[in-house]
Amino acid sequence: MPIRFTLRASGGPALVAVAALAVVGCGAGPGKPASELAPPEPASASASVSPSALASASRPLTAEQLVSAALPQESPDEDWHPVSVREPQVSDRDYQVSDPACRQLLAAAHARRPSQPAPAVVGQTFNWEDDNGGASTLASYGNSGAVAVFAEVREGLSTCRYYESPAPTTTYKGTITVGPAPRLGDEAVQFEITAPTEVGPHITQYTVVRAGSVIATFTKLSVGGRDIRAFPPAMIAQQISLLQQAQS
Repeated sequence: MPIRFTLRASGGPALVAVAALAVVGCGAGPGKPASELAPPEPASASASVSPSALASASRPLTAEQLVSAALPQESPDEDWHPVSVREPQVSDRDYQVSDPACRQLLAAAHARRPSQPAPAVVGQTFNWEDDNGGASTLASYGNSGAVAVFAEVREGLSTCRYYESPAPTTTYKGTITVGPAPRLGDEAVQFEITAPTEVGPHITQYTVVRAGSVIATFTKLSVGGRDIRAFPPAMIAQQISLLQQAQS
């Protein structure tokens, strides 16, 4: 029986708590994120965005177009979740992430930061047999919004290396490791957040890609070394191709 992306009780209460904190907005259903981010301090996009990057921004997609451009589901069984439209609201509640740079990074990657006009956002959850699964968030921004948001991702990632967040039974302690940037879309970054747990290291791999007007964030959860470490690269490439075709 496939293991759902929301961790089973066998992982222990502490593990469930840190999973909800590490995979921001992914452990719960796409319409009900695990936590809500308060607005981060806005980045100065004009100072960090090059004219060539602005020129590569494409037309925005509606929520319906994002749903149509999402990866096709390979199985109709109960462990596969349909693509869901997510309201892009930003709550006044805080993640209580200790490092502001990490807070900005997570807010931008998960489309939980203020933006005018508001982006169209959809979420998708993936489950694989004997694996804790992964998820994707697709957010399409108007004007040059995607370029500015990706600049916030880069800016946050440049200094975010460690943060703590309170949880009901423990304090989540996440260490960020930056990996080589994959050659995907117009620009991309990849990093991992690792936290200790009673059953071994809890690792969430992030791949964040800008494809025109869309920021696509892929997360892959691995616990105690028992899961596939990375989100399948072929699926990421397919998703980016679909988004590019939808904007052409």
